[in-house]
Amino acid sequence: MIKYNPTNYEVPWRPNYEMWAISGWASSSALALMIQQVSKMPEDPFYWMAGICGAMGLARLPAAWRLNRLQKNLGGRPFEYINFDELQKKMGSDGAHVWYGTGFDWENRHAQRVFEILKRDWATFTKSVRPKPLKLPFTRRKNDDQGKNIGQPWIHGVEPEENDIFQAMSHVEGHTLIIGTTGAGKTRMFDIVISQAIARNEPVVIIDPKGDKEMAQNAKQACIALGQPERFVSFHPAFPDQSVRIDPLKNFTRGTQLASRIAALLPTSGGGIDPFVQFSWSALNNIVQGLLLIHAAPNLRRIKQYLEGGAAKLVERAVISYAGKVLPNGVDEAKTFLKKKDQANDDHRAGAMAAFYYKKLQPENPNSDLEGLLSMWEHDRTHFAKMVSSLLPIMNMLTSGEIGELLSPDPENLDDERPIMSFGQLINNNCVTYLGLDSLTDNMVAQAVGSLMLADLVALAGDRYNYGQDLAPVNVFVDEASEVMNVPFIQLLNKGRGALLRLFVATQTIADMEEKLGSKARAMMVLGNLNNTFALRTIDSETQEYLAQNLPKTRVKYVMRTQGQNTDSNHPILHGGNQGERLMEEEAEIFPSQLMGMLPNLEFIAKISAGRIVKGRIPILKAH
Repeated sequence: MIKYNPTNYEVPWRPNYEMWAISGWASSSALALMIQQVSKMPEDPFYWMAGICGAMGLARLPAAWRLNRLQKNLGGRPFEYINFDELQKKMGSDGAHVWYGTGFDWENRHAQRVFEILKRDWATFTKSVRPKPLKLPFTRRKNDDQGKNIGQPWIHGVEPEENDIFQAMSHVEGHTLIIGTTGAGKTRMFDIVISQAIARNEPVVIIDPKGDKEMAQNAKQACIALGQPERFVSFHPAFPDQSVRIDPLKNFTRGTQLASRIAALLPTSGGGIDPFVQFSWSALNNIVQGLLLIHAAPNLRRIKQYLEGGAAKLVERAVISYAGKVLPNGVDEAKTFLKKKDQANDDHRAGAMAAFYYKKLQPENPNSDLEGLLSMWEHDRTHFAKMVSSLLPIMNMLTSGEIGELLSPDPENLDDERPIMSFGQLINNNCVTYLGLDSLTDNMVAQAVGSLMLADLVALAGDRYNYGQDLAPVNVFVDEASEVMNVPFIQLLNKGRGALLRLFVATQTIADMEEKLGSKARAMMVLGNLNNTFALRTIDSETQEYLAQNLPKTRVKYVMRTQGQNTDSNHPILHGGNQGERLMEEEAEIFPSQLMGMLPNLEFIAKISAGRIVKGRIPILKAH
């Protein structure tokens, strides 16, 4: 390996002069032997000459081999494949580490080598290096894909030594960001990490807006390979017959959480206070509290029914139910009061119950939740419809057709045999839950469903954080995270570590986060909670700059050459000159930001474990 020290400045991308010297000494040795054979002169002098030439050539062989070995790797390495059994061997039996592939720790010497290439015409230079490896069988590399693969393979090739890349599980709990453009390898990296989580026998939740079939199949096959096919559970709107039914409003400790969960789906301007969102939250909360008063589990279809069709029936049932709680014969008294009033329609019946509440219940037993419901029912209908105009389309999306049956399961429908699950059950049963959201077919619905699922996980994380004991770690993988991000997602990152949730978040650019969350500050809040960063190829300049700023600086060496000439003013004919070289240093990025747009597929630069910088390659997980 070429080494650098304060008194040595080596340029490894120069011609292999050592190889030329070996060729010269070898030729001299052969020539001496040939001359002796032809001339029939005494053997000893020629044998000594041939031996000395051979020894001189052998003395230069290690340096020539090291330089050639370094240079030939600029042509890149072929893609590697791994199956599930091999992956299990890589991760070890104790499961104390995560394996990310092969690579090396990126250090100052690699920055120096990149610096030497970048200050030259590297495109031509690397082409000239690749075809000229040392012509020996044990060093020759065949590269049939040269010039066809995307990216610059010489970036990884600046280091000839590769090792397995491991990270301690305790460091993974700080959450992980995987960032890269389309096709760079984010999903394939998910395959490797997901399969290891399954092999550790830990609960896994995969939120995949696109619905990548290969990722779902690899997760399912991992369960089958372990002899646990029942662990795999799928939710996919495009395949409702194969999906479980999941109620995203199942987990909550306070009714206000459900209102916040749905209101988080509403678009906001700049992350500020939006009166339409606030009004919608109030309407949602009033309906949820009314449903809790009548002991009906809030779900999306029930909420939409009273939001769109009017809350008159809910008012009637809520007042009667509350009367039964606070008065000895409250239910009978309320029904008797109702019979005395006009019962022509639902609104008349609701009006009667409102009068009963204000007359009989409020003086001694006021209830703010019930009063909120009554206030909403009494609100001007035209103004109410205007204020919730942005909420109703979202509720219609989440309750229509097959998606409505998946998200608002009816346990009394015995004809539907699909399991009804909640995230709490899925995690307690150690399931591998794949949520394919089918965003390519219906992006708006996919974003809304994904955001609801994340909000449900937030509620579960809160319960685990507050009340959990002897918790098993839960691995949450969010692909194309910008499509489902919302404010509860930030809360999930904040609470996740204490609740033993490990989040792996994949996105393409930081700008995607900013647009979805409504402000750069919120995007920075997300990034600030992700302690490990894996950067695959990214072509967005803002993202490149952010990633480079989070890497330390280093110093690179270069040679400054000077020359000068002077004359004597009194004797112009006398003149002098000088030439000099100085070894200089300057501050530079340890991994230049422009290289992030030049990485080949399945290659990454990572900052993990609070400062370790790793350059790696991801293998492709083969079908089992």
